[in-house]
Amino acid sequence: MELYEELNNLSKRIRKYIDNNQVKGEQATINFLIKPFLHVLGFDDTNPAEVVPEFTADIGIKKDEKVDLAIFKEGKVLMLIECKDCNSGLSQKDLTQLFRYFTVTDARIGILTNGVLYKLFTDLDKPNLMDTKPFFQFNMTEISPSVANVLYFLTKDNFNLNKILSTAIDLKHRIDIKDILRKQLDTPTNDFVEFFHKTVKSQVEKQAFTDIVKRAFNEFLGETYNELSNGNEVEEQPNESDEDREQIGVNDEKPKTSKDRQIVLTNIKVTMPDGSVIYHHNGNETYLDALEKLGLEEVMRVRPNIVSIEQFSHAIKGVKRGKYWVRGGQKFSTGAKIRELKKIADLLNISIKVEQLEKKT
Repeated sequence: MELYEELNNLSKRIRKYIDNNQVKGEQATINFLIKPFLHVLGFDDTNPAEVVPEFTADIGIKKDEKVDLAIFKEGKVLMLIECKDCNSGLSQKDLTQLFRYFTVTDARIGILTNGVLYKLFTDLDKPNLMDTKPFFQFNMTEISPSVANVLYFLTKDNFNLNKILSTAIDLKHRIDIKDILRKQLDTPTNDFVEFFHKTVKSQVEKQAFTDIVKRAFNEFLGETYNELSNGNEVEEQPNESDEDREQIGVNDEKPKTSKDRQIVLTNIKVTMPDGSVIYHHNGNETYLDALEKLGLEEVMRVRPNIVSIEQFSHAIKGVKRGKYWVRGGQKFSTGAKIRELKKIADLLNISIKVEQLEKKT
């Protein structure tokens, strides 16, 4: 819990820096976002025996190439970190130097980060060759206990490579399984259809049964979600302030019982500068449409933790809109959506009216 609290405190500071556009450039990102993160993990960035900037090693015919930060403990390199400007996205080509250094050092952990989004890599597919996909990624603006649980084994005092690799394998398999399920949802394979065809002892021809499986799969997911959320967005009216309870709409506290809280079903109505009104029965659609109307590219410029050209972590996976990924949706309360829309409008110097209405069911 101590690590989670420290990460959460840093998360609040980082959100303020990003909201106010106070960090500009790669070096500022390293100084104000990444080094404080390393400090939370217990590493001393003022000690050249622990945190080495511009780490250099000769690689084949390439000489004097540098990776931004190397993390050492007792003379052994633990992690390599490639850093980017917090206002930029993270692309596959940004991994080039990490790939090369991974093969010539003892490091088994590579990190690509812009100080907000962190992508963690190791060598699960082939020994000493860094994987092309991260085994874990997280956003520093929305720290949860589950994130702290993974990072615990990356701290200086508790660094445990075996635990990290075990966690990486577990996370990788879960990601792979979910990817398989997504593909099956879109295009069920013959084996997948065959399993259900035999299990329910259907007399329907297999070709027609494929459509039945797809519809059943989609209905099951929809019904499961409705059972969990009762088909509505729920806005809690807490005694303490929303700022204390929410991390940009994500609340990790144990839900209160119905006796301890007042439940109000709410929705959003947005009036744009031209007088047009955006209002859907589903507040999430209103939120997403309003962001599109404001311009996703412009929103990404001022709020890169809300709109990105890169997919967000699986824990907070966003919604795809064109070439952009948009965070929010069902993980944001109505109040959080409203605050976010107002904040974005202010940053863009655009006047919009955002109202919270009681939802008619």
